[in-house]
Amino acid sequence: MRRLWIAVLAFLAWGGVGLAGGLTPGEVYLLVKHARPAVKEPDGWASDLLDVLQVQGLPASRENICATIAVIDQESNFVANPVVPGLGKLAEKSLREKFGRVPFLSGMVMDWLDAHPKGETSYLQRIRAARTERDLDLTYRALVNDFGTASNMSLVVQSGLLNRLIEEHDNISTIGSMQVSVRFALDEARARRYLPMTLSDDYAVRDELYTRRGGMYYGVKQLLAYDSGYSQKIFRFADFNAGRYSSRNAAFQHVISLLAKQKLARDGDLLLYDKKGQALGAVSGTEKALRGLNSSAGLGLSEAQIRADLLHEKEDSFATSQTYLAVKNLYLRKTGKPAPFAELPGIDLSSPKLSHKMTTASYATSVDRRYSACMAVK
Repeated sequence: MRRLWIAVLAFLAWGGVGLAGGLTPGEVYLLVKHARPAVKEPDGWASDLLDVLQVQGLPASRENICATIAVIDQESNFVANPVVPGLGKLAEKSLREKFGRVPFLSGMVMDWLDAHPKGETSYLQRIRAARTERDLDLTYRALVNDFGTASNMSLVVQSGLLNRLIEEHDNISTIGSMQVSVRFALDEARARRYLPMTLSDDYAVRDELYTRRGGMYYGVKQLLAYDSGYSQKIFRFADFNAGRYSSRNAAFQHVISLLAKQKLARDGDLLLYDKKGQALGAVSGTEKALRGLNSSAGLGLSEAQIRADLLHEKEDSFATSQTYLAVKNLYLRKTGKPAPFAELPGIDLSSPKLSHKMTTASYATSVDRRYSACMAVK
């Protein structure tokens, strides 16, 4: 009863305080409660969400708030560091499969993990007991720290010189209530700094992502802080899962496929990328088809121009590039209709955390359903 009165008083106290013409804290509180009636500390979620929107310079509009609420509800049911059922067993199985690709390596590695550090809870025991992503994250950090000590390379490890290598081998790549991309969050953190980040700085970003406010801070930025050109939120939700502009690029791949009469993947990646997200020099299926279309339809583009434009596929500016406009205009001439601007990418999602088959399209559809329910609240 005491908690109920506190919530009611908080709601009444906040009810008339709007932010730059947006929703009031009381209104956001009600939307959070509508999405997840049993949520803990709904006032805290509402307050932090409004604060994050203000810090990011984004309007506290019904659309922005409902979009964020929909993603949080989909990803974590409003839990900052959610428990993943059976995570320890899943992590151990994944390790055995990973090292098992090399004969005899799996047994050796797993035995070593089970025996170290000596006299303490072993790495393998910690992995088996893990309930949240942070449990696994901290185990990996302990392993990195002990490696630095054992190899007399602690100063090098802590300096930040090996940060990207360490990140590449950390299997926890999405974190927190919104399952934010760690790579995205780290890139954002680096962009705000003048000096390179140490290993402790990287870990601080990860730790922030496990908090309620921190998860929303980076999640809201990833979801909302870019011009998409989309007329429907569902494509922004797909981008949140597959990467910015994936929906626009998937539609572009579809248009090329139709014009070139070739079957192409519609995954939203126009180029090939390495694990660091850097474009490779190898020619993708999309780029190859685009080169062929350029030749057969006389688009007047050079291969160098095509590659230069495709390198901007993760940016808003790609939609005004010579390559994009040439293909768009060709489609209009051939069909008499405007080229589609966006479609849901065709990506099958694979993760030990998923208990059922999911695609980017089904993910975006599920989030969009939550978004529509939030928008319909009176």
